[in-house]
Order: sequence, then C-alpha cells, then structure tokens
Amino acid sequence: MSVYEQINSILLLYMTKNVKSTTSPLWRQLLANTELLRTKEELSRILMLSIYSSNSKQLELQLLTKLLVHVASVHDHIELTIQYLELEGLDAEVKVLENVGFIFNGSEDLHIDGEAAIEAVKLWAERYIALAAGTTEDLKGVQKVLSDVIRDSASYEVWTARRTLAIGIAVLIVVLLASPILILLLRHTIWTIQTFTESIELSNQRLVAEKRKSDVLLSRMLPMAVIRRLRAQRTVPAESFDAVTIFFSDIVGFTNISATSTPIEVINMLNMLYRLFDEKIVQYDVYKVETIGDAYMVVSGLPQRNGNRHASEIADMSLSLMRGLEGARVPHRPEELLRIRAGINTGPCVAGVVGTTMPRYCLFGDTINTASRMESTGEAMKIHISHTTKKALDGIGNYETESRGVLDIPGKGAMETFWLLGKIGGLQQESPRCLRLHDYDQNILELLIKS
Repeated sequence: MSVYEQINSILLLYMTKNVKSTTSPLWRQLLANTELLRTKEELSRILMLSIYSSNSKQLELQLLTKLLVHVASVHDHIELTIQYLELEGLDAEVKVLENVGFIFNGSEDLHIDGEAAIEAVKLWAERYIALAAGTTEDLKGVQKVLSDVIRDSASYEVWTARRTLAIGIAVLIVVLLASPILILLLRHTIWTIQTFTESIELSNQRLVAEKRKSDVLLSRMLPMAVIRRLRAQRTVPAESFDAVTIFFSDIVGFTNISATSTPIEVINMLNMLYRLFDEKIVQYDVYKVETIGDAYMVVSGLPQRNGNRHASEIADMSLSLMRGLEGARVPHRPEELLRIRAGINTGPCVAGVVGTTMPRYCLFGDTINTASRMESTGEAMKIHISHTTKKALDGIGNYETESRGVLDIPGKGAMETFWLLGKIGGLQQESPRCLRLHDYDQNILELLIKS
C-alpha cells in the first residue's frame, strides 16, 4: 500500500468516527488536504515520467498514455482542492493552485498522434522539469497553510469535545451529590403518603363505624326497608297491607302511680319495662311502632309481609311478655304489683312515613283503633283479642282461647271478644335464660352515667 493510500485510509477512518457532519469545516479541510496530497503524488509521478521522457531517445506509446492519465488526474485534484479552499475563504492559496494549473494548460497538444506527439511530449516534459521545483514549493506552502487551518479546526473540535465531557462530568457530579437529598425527599414523600393513607384508612373505619351506629339508631326509629327507600328517593309512598296483627299494652293504674311518684321514679320504671319488652320482641318477627307514655305498640306483617304468621308471632310475643311480668312489682313500691293490659286485633291497614324533620313510621286504619279498644277494655295481666284475631289463630292452631262474650266496645258497638290463654305445647325457649323484670332493676341515673 502506497503512502497516499495509507494517509487516505487514516483520514477516512478519522472522519467516519470523529466528524459528526459532512458539512462541518473540519470535514471539508480534511478532504481538501486529501486532494492536495493526491495532487502532489500525481505531480511526483509526472515529474519522474517527464525526466524519463526527456532522456529517452525513443518514447513508447505506453509511457505516453501513463503521462496523459496522470496529467488528467492532476487537473481533477486541483479543481476539487480549489473548490474546498474557496469554501474556506483561502483566496491566496486558491490563486497559487490556479497558477499551478496553468502549467498543464498546454497538455492538450500531447493528444496528437505520430512523431509530432512524441516531440510535443518531450518539449512539454522539458518545460515541466524546469518548473517542477517552483511548483513543489508552491504546493508545500498551500499544504502548510491548510495544515494550520486543520490544526486549528481539530483543536476547536477537541476543545468542544472536552467542554461537552466537562459539562457531562459536572452534571454527573451534581446528580451524584443531589441523589442522597432526592432519596431523602422521596423517602419523606413515601412516608407522608403512607401516613396519609393510614389516616384515611382509620378515618374510613371510623366513618364505617359511625355509619353503623347511625344505621342502628335509624333502624330503631324506622324500618330498614323504609330507610333504604328513603336513601334511594326523598319520599316513601304509603303502602297498604291486607292483613296485619297489632298489639297494644299499657300499665294498669299508671295515672295513680305517676301522681304519687317522682319523675325519675316513673322514668326508671318505664325504662325497666320497655327494656324487658325490647329484649323479648327481637326474638319474633314483629316491628315496634312506638311507645307513648305507658302505651307500647307492636305490629307483625309489616313492613315485611310474612304471610299468615303475623297473628301467631304477636300471640307468642304477648304470652312471652305476660310470662316475663309474672310477680313483677313497681321498682320504687315493692308492695305494689306491676301489671299491664294487652289487646290484639287483626285486619288491614296503611303504613307510611309522616313528617320530614323527625319522620315517623305511622299506621292508619280502623284495625289500629280496634286494637287500642281491645287494650283499653281488657283486664290486668290478660290478653284481650278480637274475633278476627281469634279466627286467624284458629287457622294456625294450637292456641287456647276463651270467649269473653259480646261487649259494647266504645266507638265499635257490640263485639264478641276473646281471651288468649296460652299455647298448646308451651312457648319455645326465647333465650338462654327467661328474662324477668327484675333483671333490669337499675336506676336510670346509672344508665345515663354509663352511656
């Protein structure tokens, strides 16, 4: 491999790896230098052939052809070098190369044939030999200038690369120095998020617990079915029920007891009684409507219909309440028995929510009035039932009843009513122990303090 080919390979390898764009100044400068080297190489070959031609007595056609090829190559390389130098603005060097090109302007005469061509070649070769030294010096000058330009461009490229490397190193150092801070900030952020998540979870658990409490409280005021409807829509339409059984009870002699007792004593007595009733009725398919003073109202068959079981559910509940009050005495009057009257009636009614500020689930219809009359015309510790309830219980069976005869019921006229005596086979066990009134003998003030 020639020196020219070695230099060209090195330049191409450098340009491929290190020069980013073919339009960069360094790329053009390297190409101009390559073309200049090729020009000097071709001129050297022409000089050798010219010396040989001037001394040869008989010039061969093959030698003439080589000389013409090298001359044409010099023309091409000089033209390319001039183009690159013009782009770099090296006008003085461009003029030098143009002067070098004038030497070969008469080379067209070399293309003639015959003896004239041989003579023309010899004359041209002698002329070029005389100018070769000056031409070589001119090309060396251009090459030196171009080398300085390339050196400056290469220095700038190296400086740019070092600056980029320095900036990269500086950025890396900043990142490395900032990493611990960023990690600490990230850990703090994660800890904050975890704490916030735990707080939200705790708040959610508390909210769920409070919602359960509110649901329990609402369920004691309104049926759950009605509560779900109220949540789904603002109003709940009244609903008609074909057959329900209603229970009323009140305390015998409550007016006299209230007149001779303090308010706290009355409240304590009612609280004990209602707590006993509330504990017992949850074991049956019944719904506590309300308590007004000493009156206690329970219904079965609404708001959830239960077929024809409403009469038996109320009957079993009534017998259980009576059994729980056997031998009970007024808490603040141990010598006085606590007795109640109970009345039951079966029939149709309408139920619905009344009011918006303090909504109540109320029952309407003659069935409610009749049940209230059964209670008010009853006797102490007895369960007074209407004819419709008697008929419903007979359809179920296993209940002992006794006719009371025909009575004049206020607002209803003459009606045959009955006493509910018991259930054949007895009542089912309601709880692990049979609750009695004395199980709730606790002062109301203590209850308020504990709650």
